[in-house]
Amino acid sequence: MIVIPIGHESNEVRRLPWITFTIMALCFIVHIFISIQVSDAENELMSSGEELITYYFNHPYLVLDTEVQNLIFGEDGSERMEAMLSIYRQTAKRPDRASQEAEQKKLDELTQTFMGSLNAFPYRKWGFIPADKSFIALLTYMFIHGGWLHLFGNLLLLYLTGPFIEDLWGRPVYIAFYVIIGMLSALLYAQHYPNFSGPLIGASGAIAGVMGAFLIKYWKTKMRFFYWIGFFFRGTFEAPAFVMLPLWLLMEIFNAKVVDSINTQGGGGVAHWAHVWGFVLGAGVALAMMHFKIEEKYIHPKIEAKIEAQEGPTDVVITAVQRKNTGMIDEAYALLLEEARKNPTRKDVVDLLWDYGLEMGKADEAAKYFVKTIETEIRNNQIDVALNRFFDLKAKAPQVSLSFTYKLALLEYLTARLDIDEARKLATELIQEVNSNTSPVVLLKFATILKEHAPSMALKAMEMCLEHADVPTDQKYSLKRELNQLKNKLQTAGSRVKDFPGKAEDKVPA
Repeated sequence: MIVIPIGHESNEVRRLPWITFTIMALCFIVHIFISIQVSDAENELMSSGEELITYYFNHPYLVLDTEVQNLIFGEDGSERMEAMLSIYRQTAKRPDRASQEAEQKKLDELTQTFMGSLNAFPYRKWGFIPADKSFIALLTYMFIHGGWLHLFGNLLLLYLTGPFIEDLWGRPVYIAFYVIIGMLSALLYAQHYPNFSGPLIGASGAIAGVMGAFLIKYWKTKMRFFYWIGFFFRGTFEAPAFVMLPLWLLMEIFNAKVVDSINTQGGGGVAHWAHVWGFVLGAGVALAMMHFKIEEKYIHPKIEAKIEAQEGPTDVVITAVQRKNTGMIDEAYALLLEEARKNPTRKDVVDLLWDYGLEMGKADEAAKYFVKTIETEIRNNQIDVALNRFFDLKAKAPQVSLSFTYKLALLEYLTARLDIDEARKLATELIQEVNSNTSPVVLLKFATILKEHAPSMALKAMEMCLEHADVPTDQKYSLKRELNQLKNKLQTAGSRVKDFPGKAEDKVPA
């Protein structure tokens, strides 16, 4: 089964993440140059190695440097090879002392040529060798990869996580974090395999550190994955970072243990312990920064000041989403609330404020701005949009509502489009709100809307309107005629008349 991350829902940053893109570009460019060098170096190494091995096998009584022997055959292979050569040594005809010394000198020269070719091999020249530590190699090993698959796998993970940590922590902190984590993961790998003489290459230790920080700061983020099972079954799925990234870490620990059980000296093709240490260190740094509030105190104010000075004010919605995704929902809500107070007509701000307010248990405060948005949409005749927001309001904060006038406009729209169920619910709510203090104009409009679909409710509204002191006498005569007509209709129809007909339980009581 193959599972590959292909994206996630956090897709906005405040500034171009050029540190991440520069790292990716350097890795790509270095890989092209290294690949060209590797092609030539492989031929030279193979040639010198074959010559050395052939000469040694033809002169088994000579002494081959143990380190070189282990490099060529491996520790276990060297033991088997020595056991085989011991048989030949018993029957091999030894030359005189002077000739053997000359042959040994020749073998030593071939050994030096082989070691020169080996040390000039790009992976060993620029990679980090635990048994022969080099400070320069601690930096250069992170930009060298063993193949296109190795390169693209690392760059994909960096692309999915790096820009967001860079945006969150700023460029200087991010580049220092990346380099230091990469160096420490290599040193801890060397601590685990102190005698390993093979080169450690690749950016995966540093990238694992970025992934660890991403887990801490964006743990709720849903990530998208492509999966491939066998030959036929493939597709995509989503899962939160707090599930998938720890699973990846556990898999790396398991693989590292398996490699250790096979070869305690290191190797195995993949530096699993470097991945593990990089991830743990990255997560630890992110947790420490949260604990000591380094981001809030020192990093965020400087970044936002730079952005405002260079590019103008950052959009509050983008900033709020970023802070929410990094666990700072209180700050995100405060930003949105301040913007909503200054600019209550910004629907994107109000909608996000409403969502965060619901999540934080501050629905009543956020609803004030949400209700204003609904009322504005009704005034602008955007009834469809307003209706959807009204339903959301009723479902999530039923204790908050619109004024009677705006709900009446929604009722008129519902009855016009024959949305019987929703019209019935809203009319039943409104009939409880009318009283002798309700404006006669509003009462009459209410009755007019209900006359066809809810005659009994319309009758009640008309009766209140007639009793209202502000209704002129001449208008009362016409209202009485209309009221009598409606009463006659109800008496004639009897139990067959229903308010918003469509369900048996909606019969008008006798």
